[in-house]
Amino acid sequence: MDTRAISFREGKAPDLRAAYELGELSSRDGESEHGIGAAAPRVGDPDLSAGWARERSLLEFMAAQPDGCFWVGENADGLVAYARTVRFGGMEELTELAVAPDHAGLGLGRELLARCWPNDPSPQLGRALVASAAPRELTLYTDFGVMPAGGHWDLRQETAAYLKQRSLETDAPDPSVHVLKPELAVAEWQRLEPGALGHERPLLHEFFGRDRTCLARFHTEGHVLALCWVSSEGEIGPAVASEPEHLVPVVLAALDRIARTQAPSELGLACTTTSWWLLRRLRGLGFRVRLPSWIMSSVPLPGLDRYVPTSPARLL
Repeated sequence: MDTRAISFREGKAPDLRAAYELGELSSRDGESEHGIGAAAPRVGDPDLSAGWARERSLLEFMAAQPDGCFWVGENADGLVAYARTVRFGGMEELTELAVAPDHAGLGLGRELLARCWPNDPSPQLGRALVASAAPRELTLYTDFGVMPAGGHWDLRQETAAYLKQRSLETDAPDPSVHVLKPELAVAEWQRLEPGALGHERPLLHEFFGRDRTCLARFHTEGHVLALCWVSSEGEIGPAVASEPEHLVPVVLAALDRIARTQAPSELGLACTTTSWWLLRRLRGLGFRVRLPSWIMSSVPLPGLDRYVPTSPARLL
């Protein structure tokens, strides 16, 4: 295929939906290659419209952040590739990089990354992303100054099986979890998250405070030990805790909330591979690794063992 027929330009707001659909087509095509998930949907599929309605507000929020980057590659038929980064404090995160399956292997991903990241990262401005475990992706990203910092697992379990396992648990009950008011939730996130990720994201949590519910576990002395955002659409995360073991109750409370009030056929969440306390509990409840990925960064991320990424993996 002649790549000279492809042009590159900065993306704009009207490109967001086409970029979302291209990302879903590319992602699900990759999953099909690994024997998981259904066949990739086609443009016009009702699932794509439903997904866009569900994720539109977050995608528009990311695109509106200052100092971010959004580049697209297109030909006469429309978008064939795109990349987006968003900046929070001293960190630039690559939130999406997608290439149409019939344009894979042409170097379009590298072309887009070179436009988003023309210079090397620095201690003052780091880089992070979640990458699939495909060798070609890991090789590409290391050329742009990031290295694997920890594993990122997409975990799944059937809802009915989860509820049955929860009903059979006979150990001591999980500590109480409460819903925080948005203002307090955002303040507590600003207190706890920088110690885990090494950078601050106050605007992101102000957005989640309008879009999601924050579940919290309190110490007997009254201060917050752990937090977890959960949406009305069944999205769990991010979550953060002062210590790794404190993640477990808030994540289980989020799963219980979704399983009992929304009753999807399957529950899903992301988990870092260093979250030993949480992984042990989730495996005991029958969760399986659906898709392994890597968290990659140019600077240390000090507390991934007490952090749960967003799911779906739009952001770390």
